[in-house]
Amino acid sequence: MNPFKDLKTSIKRRFEFIEFCLNWSGHVGRPQLQNQFGISPQQATNDLTNYLDGCPGNMQYDPRERAYVTSPGFKPKLISGEASEYFMHLEMFSRGFRTKEEIWIKELPEVSTVSVSSRPLDKRIVRTVVQAITTNSALHCVYASISSGIDSERTLVPTALVSDGHRWHVRAYDFEKKRFSDFVLTRMATPKVLAKPDQAIPPDDDWDEEISVKLSAATTLNEWRRKQLEHEYEMECGTLEVPTTKAMLFYVLRQYGFNPYDRDDDGMMRNVSSFQLEVLNSKEVEECLRRRS
Repeated sequence: MNPFKDLKTSIKRRFEFIEFCLNWSGHVGRPQLQNQFGISPQQATNDLTNYLDGCPGNMQYDPRERAYVTSPGFKPKLISGEASEYFMHLEMFSRGFRTKEEIWIKELPEVSTVSVSSRPLDKRIVRTVVQAITTNSALHCVYASISSGIDSERTLVPTALVSDGHRWHVRAYDFEKKRFSDFVLTRMATPKVLAKPDQAIPPDDDWDEEISVKLSAATTLNEWRRKQLEHEYEMECGTLEVPTTKAMLFYVLRQYGFNPYDRDDDGMMRNVSSFQLEVLNSKEVEECLRRRS
């Protein structure tokens, strides 16, 4: 049973901060809460006391540090405690979306991240695309197609925003080509929201149909290397299953180091990953891939 189920949002946020500090720094005190949230000393004391009442086995007071320290049986109730939470804060800081005072990591390590150079997204384009999605409208724009090498006018019905881990797209039905496709937002110009044409739009089956990509360590590796990769990806019985949809399959494969455009003599995707992985269900994956010129 979660003792913090009905907490007010502001208090719950402060309790999450307490757990984050306990999980990553090993201690938390009244000054940290005061500085992070701008609350009074009395409120900070109340928060620590109330958290301790709810989770008595998670922290204990250390008079030498004049702070609460993490108990050996610590189990977070409000945060996941996974490394992804820690790196999320680092990512926000390193990319300039949060200041050092705003993130929850106080003993900040040196950090550097790689960002892919791309044309900045025009907020007016994003705003117009989002408006078309949320109002179930159509969108008229000029789109620069790298594959065809031309600018062309498109009438679309956008349905969702998509990130491939590199850049943002909009998922949309293309009236001219009569199919759903993904359109890179930075290649759009002069978008305008329109009333949806009086024309039936088919369901986006690729968006809804699920598939699991089954990955294993490359068979060319020796046993030691295979075991290391199996440990790194938390494989079960030597297999990692990555659930996705047909619409996102191409992007998922690229995230795991595969190049879906690189085909072997049989016309199938070459089963070689830069991360030394292999696809176990390659025939199923190949049948679901959508490659368009």
